[in-house]
Amino acid sequence: MTSNKTIVFVEIVGDSIPTMKKLNLENNLSNIRKELKKNINDMNILLFAIKVGQIFAKTEPDDENDTILNDIIFENSGIKFLYLMKNSNPSWKYLNEKCKLDFGRITSFDGIKEASSKAFKLKDCEFKPIDSKGYKKGRLEFKSEEDWMKKTNLFFGIDINVQNFIGLGLSIGKSKDENFKDEINSTYVYTEIGKASLKFSKENLELTSHFSNDVKNAIKSKEHNKFREIIDKYGQFVPTEVILGGRVYFKGVKTLSENSTNKTKESSVNMSFGPPIAKIGGNSSDSERKSDFYSFDHMKILGGSPPVDENFDEKIWNKSLEDYRTWDCIELKNPINIFKLLPDDIYKEAFKSIGKRILRTIVKDYEYRLDNPERYQIIELTDEESKIILNKDADCDIFATVVDDDENSKKVFFNCQILKNQNAKPSIIIHVIQKEPQKRICKLKIGIMIIGYDVDFNFINSNVSVELLVNNNYNFNDGLMANNLFLGIPVLEYFNHLNDSITIGHNFRKLNNELIIEPFSYCSKKHCYHFSNLPQFSFYTIVIKNYSNIYESRILEYPKKDEIKFSDKCPKYISMYFSEADSYLPVFMNQKSEKVYLKHFCNKCEKCKQEPEYNIKLKTYSIL
Repeated sequence: MTSNKTIVFVEIVGDSIPTMKKLNLENNLSNIRKELKKNINDMNILLFAIKVGQIFAKTEPDDENDTILNDIIFENSGIKFLYLMKNSNPSWKYLNEKCKLDFGRITSFDGIKEASSKAFKLKDCEFKPIDSKGYKKGRLEFKSEEDWMKKTNLFFGIDINVQNFIGLGLSIGKSKDENFKDEINSTYVYTEIGKASLKFSKENLELTSHFSNDVKNAIKSKEHNKFREIIDKYGQFVPTEVILGGRVYFKGVKTLSENSTNKTKESSVNMSFGPPIAKIGGNSSDSERKSDFYSFDHMKILGGSPPVDENFDEKIWNKSLEDYRTWDCIELKNPINIFKLLPDDIYKEAFKSIGKRILRTIVKDYEYRLDNPERYQIIELTDEESKIILNKDADCDIFATVVDDDENSKKVFFNCQILKNQNAKPSIIIHVIQKEPQKRICKLKIGIMIIGYDVDFNFINSNVSVELLVNNNYNFNDGLMANNLFLGIPVLEYFNHLNDSITIGHNFRKLNNELIIEPFSYCSKKHCYHFSNLPQFSFYTIVIKNYSNIYESRILEYPKKDEIKFSDKCPKYISMYFSEADSYLPVFMNQKSEKVYLKHFCNKCEKCKQEPEYNIKLKTYSIL
């Protein structure tokens, strides 16, 4: 069998030992590069060269696809030579491979961690050198646990996306390190030399088949644990901007002394938490940047050549960074969740397969004037609070509860409904129910729960899931409700003068092994209940599974007993669950920080005449 390959001696200019390799002379240089990578580790920093007399001319990387190997072969006495020469200019491909820039990353208590497997392959990027402005000196201090976590994981700028990635690492780290507070209170001095920045976008990334297959299998399984495993394997996010260069930290700087003679300065720094074990040597002048003098007992270096002994010379370290092969990642910016980098159709399938989650809980303070001629008030959400709601992909809904801080206002009841117009963000309608008008201000706490698809995958580590049921038939499978917490709220599409005095309430009731939702209305003008011809609305029920927040279940024999006291003042979502009974009184709840009162506001309706007695189970879910 005839081979298309020819024996070629591959020689790196400056290296006296060539290597024999069989190569196809008709292959272009891009394919030859791939072949040589199998045996030459630093192929990404080498260029193909042509020998012209006694000198070597390098080829441009952009020409490799259009140039075949035979075009640059040097032949001497029938022996073929291929010359390679080191690229003096930084190679982003080399740095990407060395620093794993297109790998996912995971925040941790010990610093940023690289994923074990690659989700994407970087095809191209924007690579720019940084001028002398890349040289920085300063002190590194921490304002909070979150600030410490950000900076430990190489995030130094202001980026709202970063907060989404630091929570898990922070919670794990705090449980493992007893000296966490001491670390937050520590101080570092640092020297930073930024050499280049590398930026890329979603369009510059190529999805790997392994990552694609793992995500598709997780979608089919509909098990959120599979997505946890994917994050463990491929990382939480990919930073789409990286600063490369070197940074050195010295821990615990508390004092600084400086002596100046002419234009030359010498300084020394002593650490506050122990005897020094090493020194940094050098000096600096106005005309040339050199080293300062430090004493320290802890040092951390990113990039550059490490000291050969206990003495660290900043000048030598600075010089070593002239070789781009010593650069490292010193700052990460603009992180994007690995799932958001997927093709749009796979990304949407992924978050929908996990189901809806509790995305946020909010507690708003609100002053409600009882002498207001209107018997309701509408509470709008701020732009910041409703940001996630306006994301159509998240498909959000809200639930609400209201708490009156005044323990003495037992006879004033508040009730929540949701107003959800198609072209506007949802708002909360709060009705007041009172027999006799009062002139005072009630200080309320309004609890708001936002549920929807976790489009940012922020809650992938939570076992709590929710199921939203929108149904006007009101009958549900009791098996779904038996071991889970369920909450309900009426949702109106329209609200005007025709129904502004009507408050809609509801009772959950078990009947013939089915959970029945029986809505009713109360007119605050006529002070009467209605059980039919109700205003048009939808009833939303949320079933919370695997909940871990403060949960309590209490049974109340009503109407003999109409109040329950709790052990804390934390606002709660409360669901009333009536035992099987032929008849019952529709009641409203009045939550007063530590107490909950139940009240039927009538003594003349058809329900009152039956004088029923029954048990009411109150299931509570803490807001905070």
